Amino acid sequence: MKNVVAVIKETANELILPRFKALTSEQIKEKNGPGDLVTIADIEAEEKLSKAFKQLVIGSQVVGEEITSKKPDTINLLSSEPLVWVIDPIDGTKNFTKGIDLFCTMVCLVRFGAPVLAVIFDPLNDRYIAAEEGSGSWLHEVTSISAEKLKVCEAVDLEQMSGFLSLGGFRDRATRDKMRSLASQIFKGYDNLGCSGHEYVQLVTDEKHFTINYRTFPWDHLPGSLIHSEAGGYQASFDGEKYDPTKLTKGLITAPNELAWKKIRKKFLHSYLS
Repeated sequence: MKNVVAVIKETANELILPRFKALTSEQIKEKNGPGDLVTIADIEAEEKLSKAFKQLVIGSQVVGEEITSKKPDTINLLSSEPLVWVIDPIDGTKNFTKGIDLFCTMVCLVRFGAPVLAVIFDPLNDRYIAAEEGSGSWLHEVTSISAEKLKVCEAVDLEQMSGFLSLGGFRDRATRDKMRSLASQIFKGYDNLGCSGHEYVQLVTDEKHFTINYRTFPWDHLPGSLIHSEAGGYQASFDGEKYDPTKLTKGLITAPNELAWKKIRKKFLHSYLS
């Protein structure tokens, strides 16, 4: 784990942080449509991380957000290779381009399709959350020798829950508007930070109870799903099946436990999935 974090920190200091609030328009490009952005920092950071992690674990492969945007079949490595690194060099790229501090680097090592090691690194605050299968989730301040073991907050009634909602691509706009209105009636509150990593961080460090996402790209959710699970949380796709990172539009709900998950699905999603 220490070697993984060291590589991420070096990459952030060398290639990401110097570009924050310093990007030129030529260094920001659109990928697959308006608002789907990539920067020179994303590309160069992913290349450096990919090379380093392949050397760290000989024989491993990489599924990175940026390479997969160019070669979509890369995602199939998750189901065909025994050891795969999943990399999001800058999660929250749009925030990064706007000078908003909600961005991070996320990395996950997947063994035979299951996440076994995960890191969410917050370079601006020089801290990270890490998890290894069966060992819990831990908050590390880079300047501190100690770490804090994390636990998801206790389940409460839905009207007392706060969390995060992202339904981009789910059904039509009118349906999504109705769902957001319903969420406002059901839950105490919800937000969308434009950065899955920081949402997962808040799930295990703050009084946030849930996330509901339609698109479930592995680089956005594999690291956080392991961290959330190791902190005692529960996740499943909209249909109740275990999260499958190769299925990009099956949806994903995270909650403090399975009972809370069932309540969220029944009250918020049931009518839209039947």
